[in-house]
Order: sequence, then C-alpha cells, then structure tokens
Amino acid sequence: MRNVLYLGWIGFNNLGDEWMWEMFRDMAAAELDPAEYRIVPSLPSVDWKNVAAYDSVVLGGGSLIIPGYVELLHRAMELGKKTVIWGSGHDRLNRLLPGEGGAVVSDAAKESDDYRRKLDEIVAYSGYTGVRGPWTLRYLSELGVRTEGVDISGDSAMLMAAPEPLLPEAAEANATQAAVRRIGINWGTSYNRIYGGSEAYVEDALAEAAKALIAQGFDIYLYSVWGPDREALLRLYGKIGIPEKTVLDTNVYGAEQYVKLLQTFEATLNFKLHANLLSAVAGVPFGCIGYRFKSFDLLCGLGLPERIVAADDSKLAARLAELALVSSQERARLAGLLAGKKQETRDSLIRPFREGLL
Repeated sequence: MRNVLYLGWIGFNNLGDEWMWEMFRDMAAAELDPAEYRIVPSLPSVDWKNVAAYDSVVLGGGSLIIPGYVELLHRAMELGKKTVIWGSGHDRLNRLLPGEGGAVVSDAAKESDDYRRKLDEIVAYSGYTGVRGPWTLRYLSELGVRTEGVDISGDSAMLMAAPEPLLPEAAEANATQAAVRRIGINWGTSYNRIYGGSEAYVEDALAEAAKALIAQGFDIYLYSVWGPDREALLRLYGKIGIPEKTVLDTNVYGAEQYVKLLQTFEATLNFKLHANLLSAVAGVPFGCIGYRFKSFDLLCGLGLPERIVAADDSKLAARLAELALVSSQERARLAGLLAGKKQETRDSLIRPFREGLL
C-alpha cells in the first residue's frame, strides 16, 4: 500500500482549494487501485508536514509554489519520495508593467538563492510538473529553474464534469427565468492584499458598473464563494441601491451547485479566482477582476487575456461594464475555446496516474 500525500490549503471551506482537492481525489478513485494506493489530504487534523510518513507527495492545485510548500517538497525529495507538481501556481503582489499590444506583464521576481536552488531541484526531480498558467512558467524561468519538461496544465478545477441535464420541471423554471437577463457579480475580500491596495475602490467601481448594466436592461445577481466574503457583498448590495433589480445571495455552495446557478446567467464579473472557473465550467462568458498575479496567470492560461482588467485600473467601472456587455454576446465562441482547454488540462493532469508516477 502506497501512501500518497496531497498538499493543498484545504479544510477551511474555501471553494477553490476544496474543489481542486476533489478533482484529484476523483481522478485517483478512477485511475488508481484502492488496494494499492491510499490518498491522504493535508487537512488540519493530518500530520502533513511529516513527509517521511508518505511514499509520494503531490503539490496540488492552488498558489502553492511559494517557500513553505517548496521546502516540504524539497524535504520529500531528499528522503527519496516520489514527488509530483499537479497544476500548482505562483502568486504574489507583483508590479504590473506594460507589455506588447496593450497587455500587461509581471515584473521579475526577487527570491533568495536558497529558494531558487531548491525550486530548481524539485522541478528537475519531480516525475511530473504541471503549472497553472504561463505567468507561473515565466516565474520559474526567471528564477533559473530548468523548465524543459514543465507542462502548462491549467487549473485542476477545469476537470469538473458538466452537471447532469436539468429535470423537466427545473428546465421549465429556467425557461421562465430566461425572460430575465441576468449578470452575475462575484465579490468578496482579500483583506486589501490586491493591486492598488483598496477594495473600497473596486467595490465602488462594481457598484457603478452594476448600475450601468441595470440601465441596459439587466438584473444583477450578487454571490460569494467564501464565508468571510459576506460583509463585502452586503456593502456592495447597499451601494448599488436598486433592490428590485438586484439579488443578494450570501450563501456558500458546492462547486456543482454554483455551476447550475451560473448557467442561468448571461455573463459574470468575478473577483475571486475560482469564480471565473465556475463560469468556465458552466459555459457562461465572464470577465475577471485581476486582483493579484494568479488572476493573470489563470486568464492567460485559458487564452482569454482580453477578459481581465486590473483591480487598480483607472477606468475600472467603465471597463467592467463593457466587459460584461461584450461577454454576454460571446457564449458560443467561449464554449468552443473552453472545451478545448478542458481537454488539454485533462490530458496533462492525468499523466501522473497513467504513467505510474505516484
């Protein structure tokens, strides 16, 4: 029996991290013999820092290519354990610099020599390394990491299967709702650890964008993906100030419930990273508020750099309203693009299971 440790920030009711763990768990259940493999998630109750107790260590989905997790994976390498980097990404509050064609790029990272060495060694040692997006890959390259065998796997949340078709009575209810043109807006908090350092600025811009969309004939549906987002969502609802055209939903659901909800929307505007992926799985066009490095990493990896606007953009409100309007017209094009990305993600992330790397 091989004990496989899955490292992730799980057990804290954060939608994205729990979702990515569930995708690993489900793929392991489908691909590995339970008589031969035992999968252990790094829940708070688990002694997950004791990597000596495991045969294989997987750095899972999330922004985990950071010193603490890299140190754990390096320790596993020194102990001769099998290691895999499974759709992980990097995140920080970098500076955004102008790039070609009006795009933005990240400034170069500054890391210690010891961290650079350990990161290079674990990437070279790991049986498989798949990273979330091109910004993470560029980060590795800038640090001198050997990246010849690194895949841009995409985010593991993309592995989620489409929900089952609606039952007839639910389909009828949706048809009634279809008369309402609805834009979903995801909002929450990152405790001002965002580009520009001001969630109040973003919140005001979202309120202004929502009012503009209501004037265009849309209803607004406000939703969060994490319990602590509730207070921010309540404030935004108050700032919009048009309750007859605004739904406030402070509940936190499972990923599949969110996807079914979002399928009733024409488009979404999203703050939190995995709110964008909920829309992607639902096949609903979306715009992303680029609040940290990871937002640009994800959207560029999906081939959708035009659908992100930085949180400190001087014309944030107008750009968000425009993004929602354009997005609502592009469902068919987006569906085709995301179907291809979904298959690419599966083809990459299934490799450690199929190639005996665990």
